[in-house]
Amino acid sequence: MKNLLKLLVLSLILSSCGDFEPVIYDNVNGQTLAFFDKSTSSLEIVIDDVGSVDVQIGSSTLSSSARTVTVSVVQESTTADPASYSFSPSVTIPANEYFGTLTISGVDINVETTAETLTLKLDSVEGSGITSSSTHAVSIFQICPVPTTSFVGNYLIEQQTPYVDGPTLSDGSVVTVEVGSSSTERVFNTFNYAQYCQTPNPFRFSLVCNEIISAINASNCTCGGDGLFFGTPVNGAPNETYDVNDDSVFFLTFGDDITTNCGPPVNTTYKFTKQ
Repeated sequence: MKNLLKLLVLSLILSSCGDFEPVIYDNVNGQTLAFFDKSTSSLEIVIDDVGSVDVQIGSSTLSSSARTVTVSVVQESTTADPASYSFSPSVTIPANEYFGTLTISGVDINVETTAETLTLKLDSVEGSGITSSSTHAVSIFQICPVPTTSFVGNYLIEQQTPYVDGPTLSDGSVVTVEVGSSSTERVFNTFNYAQYCQTPNPFRFSLVCNEIISAINASNCTCGGDGLFFGTPVNGAPNETYDVNDDSVFFLTFGDDITTNCGPPVNTTYKFTKQ
């Protein structure tokens, strides 16, 4: 674990610097580098209520005493309303620990189902340490609660719209739908254009206040160029809806090839039947 942490820290330094002096980090006696454990997170705020998310802030070294890391907002890349979030600008990394926790609290003030962004940066770390220049982006959006036991499990998926050069996904197959990176996201593995590519690829969608919304999903089967993507319906078509109390059957409509990688985009609909 310590060796992996050293490699991670060294890679952060190398990727963020141009001309530099080689640095070998000693996790006990070396110079401290503070960094975000991940580059993104999601702050789900329940409609007319609140939410929170924890962000881990790491240190390349151990210390026998607690250390404080200061955090601030990058205003030029933040679109979220300041009234919708709050956090302490000081984060404590406990003694003899590598990580401290930044808790960001959210409240449903000017928050919609379309995500806004809160971008954070590290300003300082107590002692003679330095901070990574990498930022952390928090997506803030409104949700209607969906039990994590709903819309999961094995589903038969069947294409309802005409084929576009064959089936778009694993038509007629049983897939396993799982909870994704947030409580309202679902993900399953499927072929993309099975006539040409047969390596399973994750497909993500979200259950957003009675609408089923496709994420921007990159396909692993393309015609070259900048790649092929699936996304929300095109040409003004609506998203499908769902009943939070009945997950036995639902439909997912998404834009097929929204970047016109292989041809004009069309809308594709799949029926999901629980097995």
